[in-house]
Amino acid sequence: MTTENSIPTARRGQNGLAIASLVTGIVGIVFAVLFAIVGLALGVVSVALGAVARRNGTRSGQATAGLVTGVVAIVVAIGNMVIAYAILT
Repeated sequence: MTTENSIPTARRGQNGLAIASLVTGIVGIVFAVLFAIVGLALGVVSVALGAVARRNGTRSGQATAGLVTGVVAIVVAIGNMVIAYAILT
C-alpha cells in the first residue's frame, strides 16, 4: 500500500516539471515576439525544465514539447533581436 502511494507522487512531481516546461515555452514564444529579452529568458528556463524532467525518467510528450517550445522561443527571440537591430541602426 505504501509503495502504490509513493509511485504516483513521484510521477506527479516529474510531470509537474514537464508541464512547467511546456507552459514557460508557450509563454516564451509569445513574449519572444513582443519582448525579445523576456522571451529569451523564458525559453532558456523552458529548455532547462524540460531537460530536468526528461533526465528524471519522464520521457513524456510534455517534456519533449517543453524542450521544443523553449528552443523555438529562443530562436524567435534571437531573430527578433537581429531584426530590431537591423531596423534601428
